[in-house]
Amino acid sequence: MTLAEVIDLLDRIALVDDRVVKADEIEQEAQVTMWAAVLRDVPLAFAGQAVGDHYASSAWPVMPKDIAERWRLQVRDRLGRSLGTFDPVDHPHIDPDDETGDAYVAALRAQRRAIAGGDAEPVGLRELMPAVGSQLGGGRSVELVPANEAFRAVKEEQYPRRARPAGPPELAVHCPRCGASPGRPCRLPHNDRAMTGTHPSRRDVWDAQQTEGADA
Repeated sequence: MTLAEVIDLLDRIALVDDRVVKADEIEQEAQVTMWAAVLRDVPLAFAGQAVGDHYASSAWPVMPKDIAERWRLQVRDRLGRSLGTFDPVDHPHIDPDDETGDAYVAALRAQRRAIAGGDAEPVGLRELMPAVGSQLGGGRSVELVPANEAFRAVKEEQYPRRARPAGPPELAVHCPRCGASPGRPCRLPHNDRAMTGTHPSRRDVWDAQQTEGADA
């Protein structure tokens, strides 16, 4: 955002919250300078939306850090959903024999800036699969499908999982202390965290059942 855009944004904010904009002219100048520095990478349209989102959930005056944090979260999300693919063929101005690669790096950075700023959409795996399928010939496309039983069997054979301990035998019964159902761990009453062991009363129930079974 430029200084002019920050002034525009503060004028809009002042219409709904007169606590934000400074009254003294010297303080106003310092405020505009600071906001412009904090929000230098944030588009004005996004900043306006972020202000609305802030007041939708908070009664505190909006600060530039509130807007900047929302922008950082969006940039992180958009870049995280992008695989970072880049094909120099789509950029004829890039010389494939360029040993320094300056043009390639510049184009790659421009692409990341466009994705981060919302000028280009992130390209993930699902978006790439139809393009991969078209390269297989015959106009075929590749779709993501859930893993089937055959896949799971091969995966288990190649990468066997470590056997998990069955746990104490009293897990097979209901716990009268915390109410845990059979097969579920006991929980601590003060914070509802799962216990590594079990309540003594649950063990008593288990022992009683075993005694009754033996007597029968």
